[in-house]
Amino acid sequence: MEFLTRELAKRASVLGICSALVLSPLHSALAENEAEDKIQVSNSLAGNYLAARIAATDRDTANAAAFYRKAISLDPDNISLKIKGFLSFVGNGDFAEGVSIGNEIIQAGNESEIVELVLAVEDIRKKDWASAERRLTKDWRSAVDRLMAGLVLGWAKLGSGDLEGALTTVDGLRGPAWFDLFVQYHGGLIALTGGDVTEGVRRLQVALDNRAGGQAAPDTYSRIQAALIGAYAKADNAQAALDVAAEALRRLPQNPVFTDLQESLQENRPIAPFAATAQIGAAEVFLNLGTAINREGGQQFARIYMQLASTLAPEVDAITVQLAELFDDQGMLDRANDLFGQIADDSPYHPIAQLERALNLDEMGRREDARAELDRLIEASPDDLIAHLSYGAVLARHDQFADAIGIYQRIVARIDKPERVHWNLYYRLGIAYERTKQWPLAEAAFKKALELYPDQPRVLNYMGYSWVDMDINLEEGLELIRKAVSLRPNDGYMVDSLGWAYYKLGRIDEAVVELERAVELRPGDPTINDHLGDAYWKAGRQLEATFQWQHALALDPPEGDIDRIREKLAVGLDEVERRELASEEDPNKG
Repeated sequence: MEFLTRELAKRASVLGICSALVLSPLHSALAENEAEDKIQVSNSLAGNYLAARIAATDRDTANAAAFYRKAISLDPDNISLKIKGFLSFVGNGDFAEGVSIGNEIIQAGNESEIVELVLAVEDIRKKDWASAERRLTKDWRSAVDRLMAGLVLGWAKLGSGDLEGALTTVDGLRGPAWFDLFVQYHGGLIALTGGDVTEGVRRLQVALDNRAGGQAAPDTYSRIQAALIGAYAKADNAQAALDVAAEALRRLPQNPVFTDLQESLQENRPIAPFAATAQIGAAEVFLNLGTAINREGGQQFARIYMQLASTLAPEVDAITVQLAELFDDQGMLDRANDLFGQIADDSPYHPIAQLERALNLDEMGRREDARAELDRLIEASPDDLIAHLSYGAVLARHDQFADAIGIYQRIVARIDKPERVHWNLYYRLGIAYERTKQWPLAEAAFKKALELYPDQPRVLNYMGYSWVDMDINLEEGLELIRKAVSLRPNDGYMVDSLGWAYYKLGRIDEAVVELERAVELRPGDPTINDHLGDAYWKAGRQLEATFQWQHALALDPPEGDIDRIREKLAVGLDEVERRELASEEDPNKG
């Protein structure tokens, strides 16, 4: 979806988000304030504006909104400042304030497309379909806005009772190939919500068959699968619905949403309408484009669109969870957890929300709370693979590999017949065994992972590197790593493994080539820089080796490597190896 990325960049430039500020009267004042303490903000316009920009850069949306609010109060006629504040207010979830400022922007004669879009959302929220249609019927400069406004316009027409006009509007949207999936999907939803079940099923099936579009927008593709399951059920075609659910679960094993839909079909329980109203359908547009844009790095717009979706449909758990995950991705963990906590116990999204909440607690330093929450989750869902893998990952993050083994073993014991989806479980178990110096068990786990998923590059690399690092099975280890690198040629860690294998085999020239490439791919990794230093030393390039070791030391290497790097810098690699060999031969020496 490179076109989408370019469109976002153009729009950001138009709004002045990513470029120099258009508030020319502030420029000299800002320059004066740049050197001052950025946290200490005066009552000046420049100070508040500068603080708002810093807060926005730090993804502190609440403080950004507060500073913009103060700046606007100091210069209430500055439309450029109001546009900045408007975006901040809406992105922070201060929708009413955004609408108020938005009306002022429009009344001042500024034709801002994003402002019109937000005001159309307010019209839809108030069921003022005619006003929404007027705002949305215009020539939109950006392809993203043209698609979004066109889809929302379709839903507004449906809200006013015009199903035929709604479908005609959506079908008339023209744009790049990535338009198709969204047009097909929302055409199907509009038909279904408007009462034409047959047409709804047909259109949703076309969307489902658009696998290329689904690869570009996987979150929306999952929504299409879920919608089509409900549509087939509404059309009294339970077998087709079950087939779609089974395919969805093959794609996303143990996904609680699809598991819940599958169980509802099997137990003949009713499935709630996917978009019960035009307002919810319009919210779905913002949800879909928000997730797509977030994948492309347009985080500010993604946050705005997700807030608009939440404003229109606060009761839709999928939207609440996606907004929470967006806050999560942007480091706003408290806000994310507040939203995760809103998901009801009986919602299929509840396990996802609780798992994310527990992971955030750990990241926030509340390790005991996180473990208690994770213990509760796996007790409640003893077959939940994702919960067990996540718990193990949390323990591994804190080097509690022995405890991680216990978590992994609990679910391994419950698997009657391991399948391909379980490769990662055995891979993680192998790592935990290796880190607790239980290599025979680790090797067996890695081989099981490869049995389930032959040629999985991460497993090939880890097992090959482990063999090489332990000076066993060197040639076989080298072949495993070569295969991994052939599958992931731009993975710096795997290229480092290949270089280190050559080093261990004494093929120093080849080691230098690969380790130099690994450093290019991962310049900030201390271990890779350390490895390159060793290879340089063996190649007779002592000055360069010293530089690499110093660089590795500055990159905060693992605690166990620090003393050895310092020793190499003091006496050289040859002397360090001589001392280590003497120590192995006589533990009382060295």
